[in-house]
Amino acid sequence: MDVRFRAHAHNSRCLRGLEVDAPHPVIPRFDDSSRSRQLIKHAGIQNHNALLGPSTQSAEMLTSQETASPDDSSTADDSSRDSPEKRGQGRTSDGDPLKDSQVKGKDSDMSDASSNGCCSCPYIPRRYIVVFLSTLGMMVVYCMRTNVGVTMITILDEEAHMKVGTPEAKWNLPTVEWDTKMAELLHSLFYIGFFLSQLPAGYLTSRWACNKAFGACILFSASLNVLLPVSIEHLGYTTSCVIRFLQGAGEGFLYPASYGVLRHWTTTNERGRLVAAVLTGTYAGAIVGFPMSGLITHYISWEYVYYVSSGLCIMWYFAWLCFVFEKPSHDPSISQSEYEYIIKNQGKQNIEYENLKVPYRHILTSLPVISLCLCHFARNWVIILLLTNEPYYLSMFGFSVAENGIYSSIPHVMLVLCTFTSGYIADYLHLNPQYSTTFIRKLLTGFGFISQSACFLLLTFLQTGTPVLVVLSMAMGFFGLSVSGWQVNYYDLSSRYANILVSISSCFAALAGVITPIVAGEFLSPNNITGWNGTFYITSAIVLFSALVFVLFGSGEEQPWANPPENIVLIQKVDPLARKPYTVENSQKKPNETKKDKISLDPTPEQINKIVHRMSTAANKD
Repeated sequence: MDVRFRAHAHNSRCLRGLEVDAPHPVIPRFDDSSRSRQLIKHAGIQNHNALLGPSTQSAEMLTSQETASPDDSSTADDSSRDSPEKRGQGRTSDGDPLKDSQVKGKDSDMSDASSNGCCSCPYIPRRYIVVFLSTLGMMVVYCMRTNVGVTMITILDEEAHMKVGTPEAKWNLPTVEWDTKMAELLHSLFYIGFFLSQLPAGYLTSRWACNKAFGACILFSASLNVLLPVSIEHLGYTTSCVIRFLQGAGEGFLYPASYGVLRHWTTTNERGRLVAAVLTGTYAGAIVGFPMSGLITHYISWEYVYYVSSGLCIMWYFAWLCFVFEKPSHDPSISQSEYEYIIKNQGKQNIEYENLKVPYRHILTSLPVISLCLCHFARNWVIILLLTNEPYYLSMFGFSVAENGIYSSIPHVMLVLCTFTSGYIADYLHLNPQYSTTFIRKLLTGFGFISQSACFLLLTFLQTGTPVLVVLSMAMGFFGLSVSGWQVNYYDLSSRYANILVSISSCFAALAGVITPIVAGEFLSPNNITGWNGTFYITSAIVLFSALVFVLFGSGEEQPWANPPENIVLIQKVDPLARKPYTVENSQKKPNETKKDKISLDPTPEQINKIVHRMSTAANKD
């Protein structure tokens, strides 16, 4: 039997890419010393007490245990050796016996038990848990962003006291006297902070653990959000502006960190729908946020909107902290089959090197990247216009605060449905070899953006509430179809630098967050429905121009600067937190054995002692 024993370093000084070919190892066994136990435990080897055993036990006794007959094994201590049936059946990487379905090669994503082997519950793929919690995180933070937009109705609308449902809510309305320009400046300051933190966020998320950065930026923004009710009512306009600026600066890490997490947890053949699912959360936030904010303001009091939204973000953060790790190799509960599936389907783009420099000059002068920046700018212009001003726009048609919150969410429902659908459309088109990735990205982006531009032009001719809601919902639905066009395109250009590309395009797109509220404030200062026409003309032109540039210069192919240069020697990073220190495979084929029948086996005690011996030698040398 040819057994390949591969050990991946938990400690780079002791084990760095060690490989041992040991067909018939005969290795002196270590005694039962504390040093041996520490080394074996540090290597992540299960059942180390059984492997070391009493100091008087010899290597020959271990060998005899491995070759014992079934009758003899029934009388042996179960903690020191396994039955031949279990050894013949094979084991998982966590030390548990393989189930029949696993030996037969059945997909572990559907049939694996939990990783500790103590539960018969179906195994939920860890990458789906990461995607679900990422989507939920995007949703709660965008739900929180709607708070100020709904509060502005109660401040700017002179008849707000007639549009709330209870005396308590009526008496607790904000007493500040702000005009439209002050409100729009407050919105702008959030995106100024967002803009200034983009490039630092792109650099830092390439150095820090992206899962921690993603969770921390949401927790930071939620903590500041709790302070806004007191600031608006008692501390004054300047303090409120400072808080909004800091919130924006904190949330600048949101997209670079999320793309960094998804880089490690998604594969090329699933990336379209999984990334689209996460981006759906950004649009679903308005679906939850607007009705929740409207109902709480209408029936209870406007301050509680901020407390509820912040509480949801904080609860999400603790769930994220418990269940999400930076990489699959860091997750102790991922199954071996899922781990191998992710690594196999990611290719070499996820390999990290010590001496690899980011090609900023090539990235900034790349036409596909510039077209992405324009699409991101158009996206921010539309989303920010609606998040900050949609409730105010619909209030022109005489809706109450509660009705306004519910109706404001309808276009975002259509956006979420179409965004989710677009991921499956893109993946389905990928199955046809006649359609290149470039064609698919341009098709979805061009159709979505051009149709949305036409809808915004149509809004300038409408004067009543129902047609406005229908056309606005259509506009957002067409925009959702484009998400799996341009917004997934970062991974096409360079999976390795996806978070860098996102930070660059987000930095440019954040300018829309600064400009949009100011432009809207100028056009909407007359406080009537006709003031919106100029805003819609500009919006339509921006979206149409972005679509044309992407169709002409966009690309779905990996760019030349995405791969490391060939004239340098690369040093691969050693990950001290990697979960799997070793994998042992039975590579000897049995008669009539197929590739599906190959199973993972535990290393023999002799092999483990050999590794411990090498670790001990390396540690003593240091």
